[in-house]
Amino acid sequence: MAFHAYCLYHLKMNLRHHLRGMLHGLKEKLITLFGKWAYAPIEETFHQCLVELKTEGGSRVEKFLDDISYDHWSNAYFRGQHFGEMWSNVAESFNSWIREERHLPITKLIDSVRIKLMMKIAKRRELVNKWNGLICPKMESKLHDGFNTSRPWIVSSSGNDVYEVHSHPSVSVDISRRICSCDKWQLKGFPCAHAVGAIQKSGHDLSLFVDQYFYVQSYRESYSFPIYLVPSIWKPDCNVDGDSEVIISPLSKKQPGRPNKKRIRSNGEKVRQITCSRCGKVGNHNKKSCKEAL
Repeated sequence: MAFHAYCLYHLKMNLRHHLRGMLHGLKEKLITLFGKWAYAPIEETFHQCLVELKTEGGSRVEKFLDDISYDHWSNAYFRGQHFGEMWSNVAESFNSWIREERHLPITKLIDSVRIKLMMKIAKRRELVNKWNGLICPKMESKLHDGFNTSRPWIVSSSGNDVYEVHSHPSVSVDISRRICSCDKWQLKGFPCAHAVGAIQKSGHDLSLFVDQYFYVQSYRESYSFPIYLVPSIWKPDCNVDGDSEVIISPLSKKQPGRPNKKRIRSNGEKVRQITCSRCGKVGNHNKKSCKEAL
């Protein structure tokens, strides 16, 4: 029942590859419009950006957009809640976290990842037990930052929990509907500085307008289920006879060459260039892996 979302970064890279051969300035403009389109919070703004994008990009952009469903990557049509996360950084971080374990045999791989997760969950459970507030400390700090930002602004009441915040530019905040015309509150589920100023003016409790996702209780529930070890000391030996059903590995031929251990990069993904202190050349190697003849 989960809602699946595409990574906006990879979609942008795919679009850049799809527009290869186009003038650089126009291509970058289209990619910027595509990002703006993805972040659009409501359908009206979304379709305004869509018309502009198709007009500027023509048939090549239309063909690209026909292959991706709106509800998997746009804020306006996504059926779940992004909470401001549009990229798959969490998956990339996890993949990097188990970099050494990924190359182990399958049974050892599973057990090694299990141990790392077991220790991580236990550590975070101990951490959250030390928190006494209602909202996670990091988000509590962001509320304070929003309050400090909103202090110079004048907030005028329009009635029915609607306020005008005289910032630069001025915005409208509807507290009861949790809407700010800057769109940040809707996108992240967390009050922006304008909303914080309006809520303070109304006299309501700030924490009541923060999504449950950012509550300490939600964090605690996420790590409330420990991963138990699988003891093997009393595990009986497996006796294989003619009547038992044993799943064996499929017959396969080993591919020639050394197995690839590096992640396959997406289209247009940039590789950070470094300067080797041994040979002095700019590339993707350092002194330890340098093979240049001196």
